[in-house]
Amino acid sequence: MANTTTPITTEYRDGHLIAVPMKAAALALMGTFAMVDANGYGISSSTAAAATQKCLGVWEGTVDNSLGADGGISGLVSRKKAFLFKNLSTDAVTQADIGATVYVADNQTIAKTHNTNARPVAGKFLGFDTEYTDHVWVEIV
Repeated sequence: MANTTTPITTEYRDGHLIAVPMKAAALALMGTFAMVDANGYGISSSTAAAATQKCLGVWEGTVDNSLGADGGISGLVSRKKAFLFKNLSTDAVTQADIGATVYVADNQTIAKTHNTNARPVAGKFLGFDTEYTDHVWVEIV
């Protein structure tokens, strides 16, 4: 394709809420990490975290594709925000880790380390919550 020589309108989305096709038999729970497998399908919230997965954000609602095929339905994912997650007590972030990349330990918990590349990236650690002291704010973009 050649360069344009006239003004054009480029379509866009804000990217804060996206639809993700679900994996066959997946059940994703509202408020948990929205994870996709290596093929790009949304996976169940009970699936163990693995380095081959990607975190896109947080499930906006519960999505049940337990009777469907790959891509049979889609779930909405909220992203480009800071979300409040549990801090894994055995691999916890501290104040010194502010701004650091953190990792998915389970469907509602982050960890400081990737556990020898076994955990996918969750996002950036933005700080502690004053009310829920065992929780941290994580930016997912």
